[in-house]
Amino acid sequence: MKSPLQLYKDATNKAKLRKDCFTYFNQKYFKKPFEEYDLFETDERMAVKKLKFFIPGRIYTWQYDPLMKDVLDFYDKRPMVLVHSAYVAKSTGNLIVQGLNLNFLPEMARVQTLETFYKVYKNDVNAAYKSVNEGKIGLLKQAWKYLTDWYFTINIFNKQGKIGYQWAYRNYIIPRIKNPVIIEMEDWEMIPYFVPKEFQGKAPAQIWGEYLKYKSELLKLKVDKEASKINQKKYKKPGS
Repeated sequence: MKSPLQLYKDATNKAKLRKDCFTYFNQKYFKKPFEEYDLFETDERMAVKKLKFFIPGRIYTWQYDPLMKDVLDFYDKRPMVLVHSAYVAKSTGNLIVQGLNLNFLPEMARVQTLETFYKVYKNDVNAAYKSVNEGKIGLLKQAWKYLTDWYFTINIFNKQGKIGYQWAYRNYIIPRIKNPVIIEMEDWEMIPYFVPKEFQGKAPAQIWGEYLKYKSELLKLKVDKEASKINQKKYKKPGS
């Protein structure tokens, strides 16, 4: 798999990609995958559909109905999430999946996020990409291990990637997720150009503008190593 940053630099048709990207994702991933659009099925997507857990380090999209949407300034009904982990919340008992909603980041910040992820987990990414090309599920073993560590995540993505990761990091209640589908790794290079159309409360440009406004403050925030440890009962995949 090639560097996301290099692929972005090499793209000569960015305006067209921005124009066409939503239609591409809409037809391939949003319109009832595996039911009406058999043309786009792959061995990996069919295998992932049967899993009872989300794969850390992979990117998913799904329909989402937030529990507290009436008090949220904005939310996304169709997030595109780089999954970190899943757990059972002690306070509510809800089954939660955590991850970065790439839709909340503007184009260049998405490129930086994907590039930082690629650099840190390059061997993992390439091994997963090879597995996918062999018709298997692309698992990222090292990412699976380290993405649960918030201290490590912030140090990598904020200190090295200069991203302001906290802005787009979210918890999603799994029973409120509908039709989750994994984004194929060959389509990661398209993600920076995607303009979401299901934001509620604020327009994409407004959310991206606020991100740029607060980015420098986010980068200054320090994370205490001990306090950052996840204090929830971890959700284990079936059989583990």
